[in-house]
Order: sequence, then structure tokens, then C-alpha cells
Amino acid sequence: MIVPFNGKRLREARRFRQLSMPQLAEKIGISKQMVFKYEHDEAQPSPKIYQRILIELNFPIAFFQKKDDFSYSDMGTFYRSRLSSTQSEKKPSELLKKYLAVLTNFFEEYVEFPKLDEIDLPSDPVEAAAELRKAWNLGEKPISSMVNLLEVHGFPVAFINSNSERVDAFGSQIRVNGTKYYCMLVDEHNNAFFRQQFSLAHELGHWALHSKSVNPQELDASEYREMEDQANLFAACFLLPDKEFINTINLGKEDDLDTYLYLKNYWKVSIASMIYRARDLGVLSSNQYLKIQKNINARGWRKVEPFDNSIPVRRPVLLKQAYRLISEHRILKDNSINDALSVNYGVELPNDMLAELIDISVDELLENISEKIIKIKK
Repeated sequence: MIVPFNGKRLREARRFRQLSMPQLAEKIGISKQMVFKYEHDEAQPSPKIYQRILIELNFPIAFFQKKDDFSYSDMGTFYRSRLSSTQSEKKPSELLKKYLAVLTNFFEEYVEFPKLDEIDLPSDPVEAAAELRKAWNLGEKPISSMVNLLEVHGFPVAFINSNSERVDAFGSQIRVNGTKYYCMLVDEHNNAFFRQQFSLAHELGHWALHSKSVNPQELDASEYREMEDQANLFAACFLLPDKEFINTINLGKEDDLDTYLYLKNYWKVSIASMIYRARDLGVLSSNQYLKIQKNINARGWRKVEPFDNSIPVRRPVLLKQAYRLISEHRILKDNSINDALSVNYGVELPNDMLAELIDISVDELLENISEKIIKIKK
């Protein structure tokens, strides 16, 4: 009897575990040519090799035995570090992006998620940032948490380990079963709170300015760099609205580094970002800007600023709350979330991937899917 095997799923799992074809071949004791044949459904692994694949990749067997039972499309991914990160560094994140959208679609069958409103915004980054603040009733005050703001307005957000120092965050417009999502994923190791604020505002800029009309994978390096510059400008304007930001700067001391150190906790934005914004708004002259940059170097604040760890990183809560709600109300009865995903979407995922996307521990996930051996007498 031939055991079903989906070669495309092997490719997904291999890339998620960040293994090349030769690396996987060496681990399971076959040639890289045979791995290629498996992934392109030109050959089927023997039971012995099948078992080795399961052990090395740590994916459930059902993952390789089924095909996607859902429609899926995306408009490409905006990586904040696309120009420096490699394709192999991005592949694991692509799979996480796909299943973040699938999980969101799944949970929406049981819980009421915030809906992402379609808003027509100007193509100019400065105007778009101001218009979006107005549409979301933010006024000109500081944003205490970009993660919370995005989730409240219908963006699925996940914290992941990209295993890359060059991937900060990325976002992508995706459709699952006809429903559109704009998913954002943030590397939890590359983002202290203040960096996280800017990273997410940057990705919001891509959504506001580019997601409806641009496939980032079709851009050349110079075009992509222009998109990045526009998203950076949007983020600066969105986090630091001009009039209110200028009003908080102690004029006469605008080139004093301690001015921005004092404002850092108020605006929830890094000192470096505030200084760039002050220069762009004309608060700092070119000479003042150079002076303050030298001061940053002298104080050793180029990579690490004071108070960087004063505020804990904000974490997403949307999927976690949804998972705990359906667990608490026994929506899935004695079935696991993987059972439900298998029936409705044709996919089962590794526990570590599920836990990462939902932002719970593997122990909590396993606790809720363990078999109920005894029951209350009736």
C-alpha cells in the first residue's frame, strides 16, 4: 500500500526548518536529487525514509498526507530588510505568514474579530499618515502601543523567531477562502519596544501606500528602496505628528540630546527617530543635526539608547484570546485545533508553529489537546 505524500508540503517543511536540499538529504541518508524528486512528486519516499523525514523536520505525518483544502493567494510580502536579507532567511517566515492568515480565518468562524476597514488614502506618505490618524480618531497624541492599535483595527499580528538578524518585520495582503487579511509578523528578537513601534508603523505604511497596487516581488532594488523610504516617512509622520511634536520640543534646546531623551518615554519613539523627524520638519538645521549626531556617537547611543528596555515589548493578543475562548467554552469538544484544521483546511501543523502563531506555550497547547481519559458519571 502506498502512503500518500505531498511533495509541496515537504518543500514547505524543509524551508521552515531552514534546511537546504543537500542538508536534508544528508540528514535522512539520500541524495539531494531524490529530495528534489520527492518535492516535485516525481518519487515517493519509502516507509523508512518517510519516518526519517518526520523525525528530522518534526512535522506531523498528516501534514505530508493532505493537500490544501482552502483557497489562498497573496500580493507579495513587504520585508523591512528585503535588500539585505537572503531568500533562505525569508522562507520560514513565508510559511508562518500563510498559516497566520489560515488561523485567523479559522478563528473567525467562532469569535468576532475586528474588521479591517478599506480606507482610500492619498499616495503622499505625509498626507496618508495624517488622514489615517484622522480616520482612526487618534488626534495628535502619542501612540502607546502599535501592536494594540493594529489589532483593534483588524490586522492579524504575530511575533515570530525569524532566525535572522536582518528581518525586523514584514507584512502581506492575503486572501484565504475569499476573505482578505493584511498580516503583519514581527521578529521578537530584533525588536525592543521602541524599535517595534517604528517597525510596525513602517509596515502600516506599506499597507496604506502600496498594498493595493504593488507586488513587492516584482520591484527592482531601486524601486523597492523607494517604497521603503516612503514607508519610513509614513511611519515617522504617523508616530510623530508635526504640530504636536514640535510643540513638545523645548525650543532653544532643540539641539540638546537630553531634550529627546526626555521626550522618548512620552512619544514612545526612539531618540534617533525623533531627531530625524526634527530635521525633516526644519526644527534642526543641518549644522545642529550634525552636532547632535556627533553627540550620539560620543555617548555611545548609536546601537543602544537609554531606556530601551524601560518598557516591555507589547505582544499580540487577538489569536491568544480567540484560542482561550474556544477552549474555555469547549467549542471543539474533545478535538484539538489540529483536528479542526485538518477537517476544514486539509492541514495539520507542528505544535511549536501553532504555539508560536497563537503566542502561547507548547505546554498550554498540549494541555488543551490531551486525551480525556475519564468523564463525569451521568
